[in-house]
Amino acid sequence: MIKPVNLFRVSRIRDERLFNIMEKHEAGDHDNHMIRIHEIDSLRILTDALAGQGVTVKDTDGFYFGFVIPLIGKEFDLLKVTGRYCLNIELKSQDVGEEHILAQLRKNRHYLTLLGREMMLYTVVTDTLTCYMLTEDDELKKTDIGAVAWAVKRCRAAFHGRIDKLFRASEYLISPEDDPMKFLQGQYFLTPAQDQVKSQLLKDIVSVSSRAFFRISGRPGTGKTLLIYDLAKTLAEAGRTMITCAEEPPEGLMSISRAIENLDFICVSRISSAQKLEGCDYVLVDEALRLEPETFGIICDAAGIYEQICIFCTDPSAALTEAEKQNGIEDMINSLGLSGEYELSERLRVNMQIQTFIQKLRCLKSKTEKNYEYEHISVNYANSAGEARELICYYRDRGYRFINAHRYPDSPFADLEEDFGSRHVAGREYDNVVMLMDDSFCYDEEGYLKGIPAPDPEKPYPNIFYPEMNRVRENLALVILEAPELLAWIISIIE
Repeated sequence: MIKPVNLFRVSRIRDERLFNIMEKHEAGDHDNHMIRIHEIDSLRILTDALAGQGVTVKDTDGFYFGFVIPLIGKEFDLLKVTGRYCLNIELKSQDVGEEHILAQLRKNRHYLTLLGREMMLYTVVTDTLTCYMLTEDDELKKTDIGAVAWAVKRCRAAFHGRIDKLFRASEYLISPEDDPMKFLQGQYFLTPAQDQVKSQLLKDIVSVSSRAFFRISGRPGTGKTLLIYDLAKTLAEAGRTMITCAEEPPEGLMSISRAIENLDFICVSRISSAQKLEGCDYVLVDEALRLEPETFGIICDAAGIYEQICIFCTDPSAALTEAEKQNGIEDMINSLGLSGEYELSERLRVNMQIQTFIQKLRCLKSKTEKNYEYEHISVNYANSAGEARELICYYRDRGYRFINAHRYPDSPFADLEEDFGSRHVAGREYDNVVMLMDDSFCYDEEGYLKGIPAPDPEKPYPNIFYPEMNRVRENLALVILEAPELLAWIISIIE
């Protein structure tokens, strides 16, 4: 847990090494992030200036220094929350331009609006003590250190709960399919990594004159889908843009298509000839490794015939069945002579408690940096399929999604799936998920979780279990069906 600190107390230390030791001790923060000397100097200059305006040592209590929203990675220099107010002060050691300052404060407001407090947002350029504030009209206004001091004095009573509990990742990590209005209204932000890929890709597209192929890769949870949809929205301003989908586009995507001129969606099963992509300037292929070779060939042919820009989005773990793995789409993409390759490695939608649990689930001997109480994990046992149904229905009634990796026609749970099987959840994420495990799983002598191969390789369970589990943002419930040894091992993780 990261605790607030007293700004005056920590800012008295000018030695970089000693400052970092003291600040981490005060905040209870044990990560490896180092606060640099220019940041320390900026904090000291600010607190000295505030003291000159009558701000007391007590007034500087309760500030979070370098607070990062869990899962999102959004950082604030100084943040203080009270029952009524939210005060944010960004520090700049030198002038970075008013445009940059305005963009940052507007972005901060978006993230902090969730707290439901009256907001006061400032930036202080410490080498000149030039101060700015974001007005209620979302405009930048130059002010002075006296106004910043007034805001600090106004926020005397600090928030004493866990500040990370005030932020829910689901409010920021949107799925265009599930949140089309938020997507259309731009109520989301790309991470620095996503922004960098987008910026570089757009530059590289401008540098090619005609037909060209690009690839964006990343594992589940790295934000590939949101990035390519955001890219498509930008590209649609320059020409007709098409996004391929593994299934027929649902209503959420069709509403986006109706709202954005030049942006369309097409199910890959409908791409029967190059003519289906005629008139497109840009083609973005999501979950490209799941394509049939014939469809892949048609898309590549169309790019040549119509001089299109084609962007493949791939996930190394996306090929679900043996047939998909043998199709060799990865090798086919590599053979195209790509004009650009970009990788997203930073995970966005991962609850670290859930991620640690999954890591230990895969290998009981796995070492993790932190030990959790796993309050976001629920483990249940069912002695029969009937009991499993009751438990699944119990969680569904509480708002959980049931993602079933079995997907067998004779599955006793088929009517509960609501189309949340492996191909439907690609690129999506859910706050609360309930999943099923049975004697298809076992642990080997080395402590690794193994899946008993299904008789039919086209029925990929349990190979797709982990990618689906990685769709969970907040709470994960497991129902263990008729597998007592498996239950004992899993309970050993959370005991």
